[in-house]
Amino acid sequence: MRSTVSNQFISSSQSTAAPPDLSEIKRGPDAQVGEAKQAFTQFGKLHRTPRLRVLLIAVCAVLGALCASGHAQSKNVPSELKFLSNMGKVYDYSPYKAWDSAKFPRSGPHQVEKRGRHWIVFVALPEPKDSEAIWAKMQPQAVQAGWTVISVYRGGGFGVLLSYQHNGIEAWANASMDFGYDVPHVNWEVIEIAPPPISVTLVEPSAKPEKMPTGERGDFPFLTPIPHSVPNGGRDSSAPWSLKWKGSSEMETVANGALDRSYKYPDLSSLLFGTVYHDALIKAGWDVDQSAPDQPIIAHYAKKGRNLWAYVSLGGDDYTIRVGKEGAPDQLKASLAKDCHVALYGVLFDFNKSTLQPASDGALQQVSALMAANPSLKIEIQGHTDNVGGDAYNQTLSEARAHSVMTWLIAHNVAAARMTAKGYGKTRPVADNNTDEGRMKNRRVEIADPSCKPH
Repeated sequence: MRSTVSNQFISSSQSTAAPPDLSEIKRGPDAQVGEAKQAFTQFGKLHRTPRLRVLLIAVCAVLGALCASGHAQSKNVPSELKFLSNMGKVYDYSPYKAWDSAKFPRSGPHQVEKRGRHWIVFVALPEPKDSEAIWAKMQPQAVQAGWTVISVYRGGGFGVLLSYQHNGIEAWANASMDFGYDVPHVNWEVIEIAPPPISVTLVEPSAKPEKMPTGERGDFPFLTPIPHSVPNGGRDSSAPWSLKWKGSSEMETVANGALDRSYKYPDLSSLLFGTVYHDALIKAGWDVDQSAPDQPIIAHYAKKGRNLWAYVSLGGDDYTIRVGKEGAPDQLKASLAKDCHVALYGVLFDFNKSTLQPASDGALQQVSALMAANPSLKIEIQGHTDNVGGDAYNQTLSEARAHSVMTWLIAHNVAAARMTAKGYGKTRPVADNNTDEGRMKNRRVEIADPSCKPH
């Protein structure tokens, strides 16, 4: 299930582009070749220029058009592709990426994914005009350069799968031929196997809450940026933060506010970013929800009595780290003293059930710590719902959820005599039930001090 998060704090969006497909590569150059051919065919008719002369002019125009449209001549061709310059000028179809992925071969049931340095380049050739002839001309040079031909496939277009192992370099390539509009193209997508070129080392959150940054500046102590990143602002919001954790079917509020920190880091692929932070969070003891390696990450830390939620996402050269504001035991006590009741953010249930999800442990551990630190405190555990469904249904559900929380606390050393559980159904909304956001706020568990009088 895809991880989902409310976007009210984030200014950049996550790229979800899949690994490049060579079938897409071929369409870009072809369209420009077609335009050039049409233009120069008309030129030849008007000026009675011999066909060969028009073709030569068209080839020059095509190469110029490719450059002008953003396909610059490649300046970063790896050593194993240097032989392509013997056949013509080598152009970048897309920018070089220091670490990305591609699948080999480009289609079929036996694809394998490879990761490393990533190039997609092409060579435009005036001749020959047949795929077999193009490959017959290119194959000896590729083999001499150290490439091994694994397979040649002709279904759905002419393509070649190749591998390279020489001088400590392992590389894989998809080569495809395109000979439309009189000017053939040879497209090469190459992955040079390599580990991620960057890494992040995170410090595991401690039992005692760390001093958090305020305003728009300062890094999170336990969720630091990639080394050499440039700070790009931040935000402090007191609006409730919601997300859809793994296994959930609804967005749920997990924190009463959040802090954002944004950074710039050039030439960062979604895969590299997602992989680096995924691995770092796992090593630091976080539970991670990520639908794919190149997607945003939702993370939860519920150890040592902590209840931390985080969201990490990339958009272009900018990435954002968001951390939810944590309701520590002393903060729960202060809210109880002031308002006589407090919502427990991050207490999650299965859809339309009273079954607590494991992610709820962090929030409930803080209630347990509150009760241990204040032995005279007695609380009422309150269940609340939105207005979806009938009165009787919501009343029953709210009571069952309140009792589930009480059962958890009893199992974690809180005396049953210090607690009562009560359901209020949909009778005490705190937000508009006509909106998704409002209903989300109304689905909640609170604890209240029956002896308290509001200030």
